[in-house]
Amino acid sequence: MSETPDTPPEESIRRNRAKGTTQEPPAATAEKEPAARESALNLIEFASSRSGGRRKAKAADSAAKKATQVERGTGERPGEAAPEPRDEGLKARAASARAWRVPDSVQERFIQIGNKFHFPDGTEAFTHHGNRLTTRSENAIVIQSMVAIAHEAGRGEITVGGTEFFRKEAWFAAGLVGLTVRGYEPTEFERERLARALAARRGGPPSEAKPEAPVAREVNESAASRSTDNALIVGKLVDHGPAPYAHDPKEPMSYFVRIETERGDREIWGVDLERAFRQSLSTPGIGDEIGVRAVGKAAVTVLAAKRDAQGRETGREEIETHRNEWIVERRTFLDERRKLADVVRDPSISASDAIKRHPELEGSYLQLQMGRALAEQQYASHEHREQFVEHLRAHLARRIDLGQPLEPVHLRAAEERTLGPRSPDRDYNPTR
Repeated sequence: MSETPDTPPEESIRRNRAKGTTQEPPAATAEKEPAARESALNLIEFASSRSGGRRKAKAADSAAKKATQVERGTGERPGEAAPEPRDEGLKARAASARAWRVPDSVQERFIQIGNKFHFPDGTEAFTHHGNRLTTRSENAIVIQSMVAIAHEAGRGEITVGGTEFFRKEAWFAAGLVGLTVRGYEPTEFERERLARALAARRGGPPSEAKPEAPVAREVNESAASRSTDNALIVGKLVDHGPAPYAHDPKEPMSYFVRIETERGDREIWGVDLERAFRQSLSTPGIGDEIGVRAVGKAAVTVLAAKRDAQGRETGREEIETHRNEWIVERRTFLDERRKLADVVRDPSISASDAIKRHPELEGSYLQLQMGRALAEQQYASHEHREQFVEHLRAHLARRIDLGQPLEPVHLRAAEERTLGPRSPDRDYNPTR
């Protein structure tokens, strides 16, 4: 299709690269832009070093005046000596220096040029405006790094602005390091999720919003394709929705699912995940324990960017690739389906007994009955007939186990497909 693949083809070369977005204007220009443009940025603000310095300077001036009054005998003598203005100035400069202090984890991850921070490939990640950090990215690494800088500045409170996704992620990252957040009101599930994350960290070394490894957090098309067992990915549903791949506005639109697992958050990307949610049989919601699984592949043709050795885009080209097909269901629903699959797999359980215990399997056993009738018509060998029926049984059980829809009961279709004697002039030779 000329549609977006689950993972852009170039990701096979630069897989799991997390990066920022569109270049922002210089800090001086950004401050002069109208509020409408400013509101388009995602931002984190913390207590201003300058305003803190001014408040301290005023306090110092007031203390100096009181000291003068005491010397002249016109003022009350305080219980302890007032600080010198020079000392207050030094404290203000020290506070300003703290506001610009960058944690080692951020310096290792980004290249700093002036007040801008770039990924190693040159893409701009975020900008440092003293007491304000801005970005157009929603990337988790960028958000956590911005929170780490705000935390290093020594303030206990930050204000977040921008998209809902950014504010939610910033609230969570800030909560992990004990910062109070203004600008986002978390849900009860998000509070519980933060509590679980803090409990998991208890007893370990302090962390400055250090994220899980990006490779562990993202499951892309190629990674899912390597799974030979259609592995089920299980966790609590945290968020899902359409977004540029890897939350990078320069990438094509895709769809993401974020789940909370025992090993931390995990993100799965795939265009078909949107359909999987829409057609889910168990309609999972935020906070539900779910299972996500790739159950098939569809061949597609996509337009992908051609890049040179430095990663610069040089044009577009058609690429033959594939798109994963997904299922997303509640964990309890999939557990029940696994039990039904075991029933269908067991040849010792008669169709009548199975249907009596599980009426929803009637369509599957009807398919099995029709397959047996077809085998009787097509194969003379008893061994070949039994092989055919067992292959069909395994296929039906696998579909059930994967969480795919059960076979419907079409009585009229079953009557129409009842086979009569094979035509004598039919030229048909089974391959085995």
